[in-house]
Amino acid sequence: MERPDIDPEERLILDVASYFFSFVGFLEMFMKVTAFGMIFGNTSYVRSPWNVMDGLLVIVSVVQILISLVVNELKQILSILNIFRVLRVFRLLRIVKLFPRLALNTLVTSMKPILNILLICFVFFFFYGIVGVQLFKGKFFYCVGEDLNNIVNKSDCLSANYHWERKEYNFDSLLQAMLTLFVMYTKDGWVNIMYDGLDAVGVDQQPIKNYNKWILLYFLSFMMMSFVLLDMFIGVMVQTFHQCQLIQTQEDEELRNEEHLSRSQGTEGRPNS
Repeated sequence: MERPDIDPEERLILDVASYFFSFVGFLEMFMKVTAFGMIFGNTSYVRSPWNVMDGLLVIVSVVQILISLVVNELKQILSILNIFRVLRVFRLLRIVKLFPRLALNTLVTSMKPILNILLICFVFFFFYGIVGVQLFKGKFFYCVGEDLNNIVNKSDCLSANYHWERKEYNFDSLLQAMLTLFVMYTKDGWVNIMYDGLDAVGVDQQPIKNYNKWILLYFLSFMMMSFVLLDMFIGVMVQTFHQCQLIQTQEDEELRNEEHLSRSQGTEGRPNS
């Protein structure tokens, strides 16, 4: 809800909410320190990284509130403390503790095969980027003006006092080509980029609608391969999830067997009444 043009009434509401949540965080910290101890003991407050992070946020919030209430002249100190308010974003990391253990294991285990797929994606983008530069380098320019019927090339455009501009996504360099391909890979506006390639005539030439229909093979083949790569990501996640599920099932079964064995040994060791 923070923004530059906030009105005084809403600013008051936000400040009161900030005070309230800071008080709740301080109360939580106080109760944990009272129950588990501050430093000493295996369950002390500072033994948990989450508690340390929460305690730092609480201390920064309380110090900022005290300074803002007591000293209003030291604006520079308040501006420095406002930087630490960014740390509040890390409170969202506490949600990770609520995730199931199977989901976290799947995420960690799948990192290595996903990195291999990313390497394949880089080679894929690199190959199509080189081909795109060879096909469309300098061809994604167009003339901007009122009457374009007699405009054939860049010289005609400039002679008519029009503007010769370049498309936002183009293939004039390998880096720009890979960026354009990444935009297409996200399925966001890839049809417009394909039409730009379809209309491309030549270097410093005004585009002509549906000039080269065979060039569609380049874009359609890329989009088909992009779906294959997306399926590879999904397949890796599904396979890793299945493997982690089997491992967790085996671990749970072994734990139950150990508990059952310990209970059996305890029962056998009891004297008969």
